[in-house]
Amino acid sequence: MIKVHCFVSCVCEVIKKTPGVDHRPFYFGVWDADFSVNPQQQLTYHSEHTQHEFFRTWYQLLYGIDITPWYQSQQSKQDNIQILLALLENKPANRHVMVMLDMYQLPERENKFNQNPFPHYVMLETTDDPDIWFMHDPDFRWEGPLAKDRILNAINQPSVAGGFYFDTVNIRHSESDTVKAYFAQCLKLQQNPFTDALRRIVEKHLYDSDFPMIQLSEAMREIPVMAIRKYAYEHAFAYFWEALSLDAAEFEYWCDQIESLVTGYTKIQYHSMKLAMTQQPTLAVTIFKLLDDQDQREFTIKHKLQQVFNQWSASDQWAETTLELTTAEGI
Repeated sequence: MIKVHCFVSCVCEVIKKTPGVDHRPFYFGVWDADFSVNPQQQLTYHSEHTQHEFFRTWYQLLYGIDITPWYQSQQSKQDNIQILLALLENKPANRHVMVMLDMYQLPERENKFNQNPFPHYVMLETTDDPDIWFMHDPDFRWEGPLAKDRILNAINQPSVAGGFYFDTVNIRHSESDTVKAYFAQCLKLQQNPFTDALRRIVEKHLYDSDFPMIQLSEAMREIPVMAIRKYAYEHAFAYFWEALSLDAAEFEYWCDQIESLVTGYTKIQYHSMKLAMTQQPTLAVTIFKLLDDQDQREFTIKHKLQQVFNQWSASDQWAETTLELTTAEGI
């Protein structure tokens, strides 16, 4: 499955390695995960207010594991680095330490979005060599040794601030009722927040003189980072599809629809750049049409997912009732 969210990928990596525990439900929270539009009417996938409380709460509810922040925003960078050093030097075997760093400062690592800065969560461990740390980057499917001073430089950038740790002693299987409650929280059947935000940004740069049209390209720069979050729908379809033993060909059809949704945002970004360069307002007609198409496409995906969820939920309820009757008869 495609990785789509660095925080979620980090905390799901250990779930994937735990027999009998499924990480896929946790991705329900990714397709409409939080993002920001700053006062300049620019899309930003990360801001100083991003604390991931929603994911932390549901990780504990689904898997019984607390995600604890260690980064103290009121303290200096150097103080926080000292906290990180202490955490890594005294880390139990079942503790996982996450830190936000600026991937742009590590050119030896993949930065497929070519973002500067590029805030990104990874997990770190020490090695036998005091000058080398081991980095786990589940989101980009990479792990390996890197120079400690290079990593610390990437952490020490003003563009990034954040870190968590979590202990995986007693990971538990997610109860069906908890999965159902989480799904209900995550699936916004009447709203597509990302597309809605893009539409408002275009309107601002088109009709509001405070936001010149030429700045629209920069306003839409981070679309690729957030568009890939829509691949999280595949995790949900796969989870329910497998449980219900549904037709594989139809599953592939919905994966194609999700792919079209993701690539649709690429088209919106391209036409926004064209509008910014040409200053021709008539080009906005194409952008608004693409946004409307995205709405229709995503609502169709969401309603199909709701339908499959309802089918899964009914089958799960039937299984529980059968189990209760069987148990009662046995008594």
